[in-house]
Amino acid sequence: MKTITIIANRKYKKAVQLKKKLSKLLLIDFLIDDKLTDYHGHSTQLTLDAMNENADIIIAAGGDGTLNEVVNGIMQATDEQRNKVVLALFPLGTGNDFARTANIKNSVEELANLIKLGNSRKIDLGYVEFQNEKNEKTGRYFDNIAEIGVGAKTVEIVNKSNKFLGSTATFLLGVIKAFGGYKKQSVHLITPDLQWVGKVVALCVANGRYFGSGLGIAPGANLNSGKLNLVVVGNISIIHFLKYLPSLRKLKPIIHPEVHYHIIDSCNVFSEERYPLEMDGESIGFTPFTAKVVPGVINLLG
Repeated sequence: MKTITIIANRKYKKAVQLKKKLSKLLLIDFLIDDKLTDYHGHSTQLTLDAMNENADIIIAAGGDGTLNEVVNGIMQATDEQRNKVVLALFPLGTGNDFARTANIKNSVEELANLIKLGNSRKIDLGYVEFQNEKNEKTGRYFDNIAEIGVGAKTVEIVNKSNKFLGSTATFLLGVIKAFGGYKKQSVHLITPDLQWVGKVVALCVANGRYFGSGLGIAPGANLNSGKLNLVVVGNISIIHFLKYLPSLRKLKPIIHPEVHYHIIDSCNVFSEERYPLEMDGESIGFTPFTAKVVPGVINLLG
């Protein structure tokens, strides 16, 4: 009998109810437990606990932030534990951008069917070293996107809002507000193949394709390519950026001389000023930062 542990973000009613609903669909073939979060960052420790209890499947029930915490919990375990466990996702957050790339639906029935089938695929992660609040160097894994620029400011605004307008409208309003007080950031970007210096509206290191609740910022990204996508949105105006939002929602590249797409293994980003860095929908630290791909390190259900 395989064991399933649900890491449930307590603020979502559907996450808290997931164990009961899955138990009815999976009957006696699986032993299901759940662990409910009590504070920001708690999912990482709960995931590590589940790994040490030999869970076969760990379900992240929540938003992109919950999934990121679960991924980081998995990466704290031993290689043997990590190779054994399968990660599943029940997306419930404001953005759910990783779920868009991975084509994962908010459906208990579909989740149960995937568990019964038992198929999984290896996916990549990104790893970033950055500065924390105390200017100490620290590191963290991301499954979707790490970025600086207007997107990081948008995340800060969105996470402080009550989100009563729904995810898409909340993020659009957040983008507009972020641009209203945004000063373009001057950065020095270095990869093994290029150097770039200039002002940016956004600089994204992407494993997944979407950010900002469905904006396809990295149309070429692939979860199991063994590479990361680097997207540099340079010195363009708010009017130009807003003009391209419909294209981003259709996962179309922005054709503009100030927008650049690259496929990379790693990069370094330096800046004279300290700029906020967001990862998977959460504000986590500041520049300078380095990022690299970690290929095929997670077993994702489906």
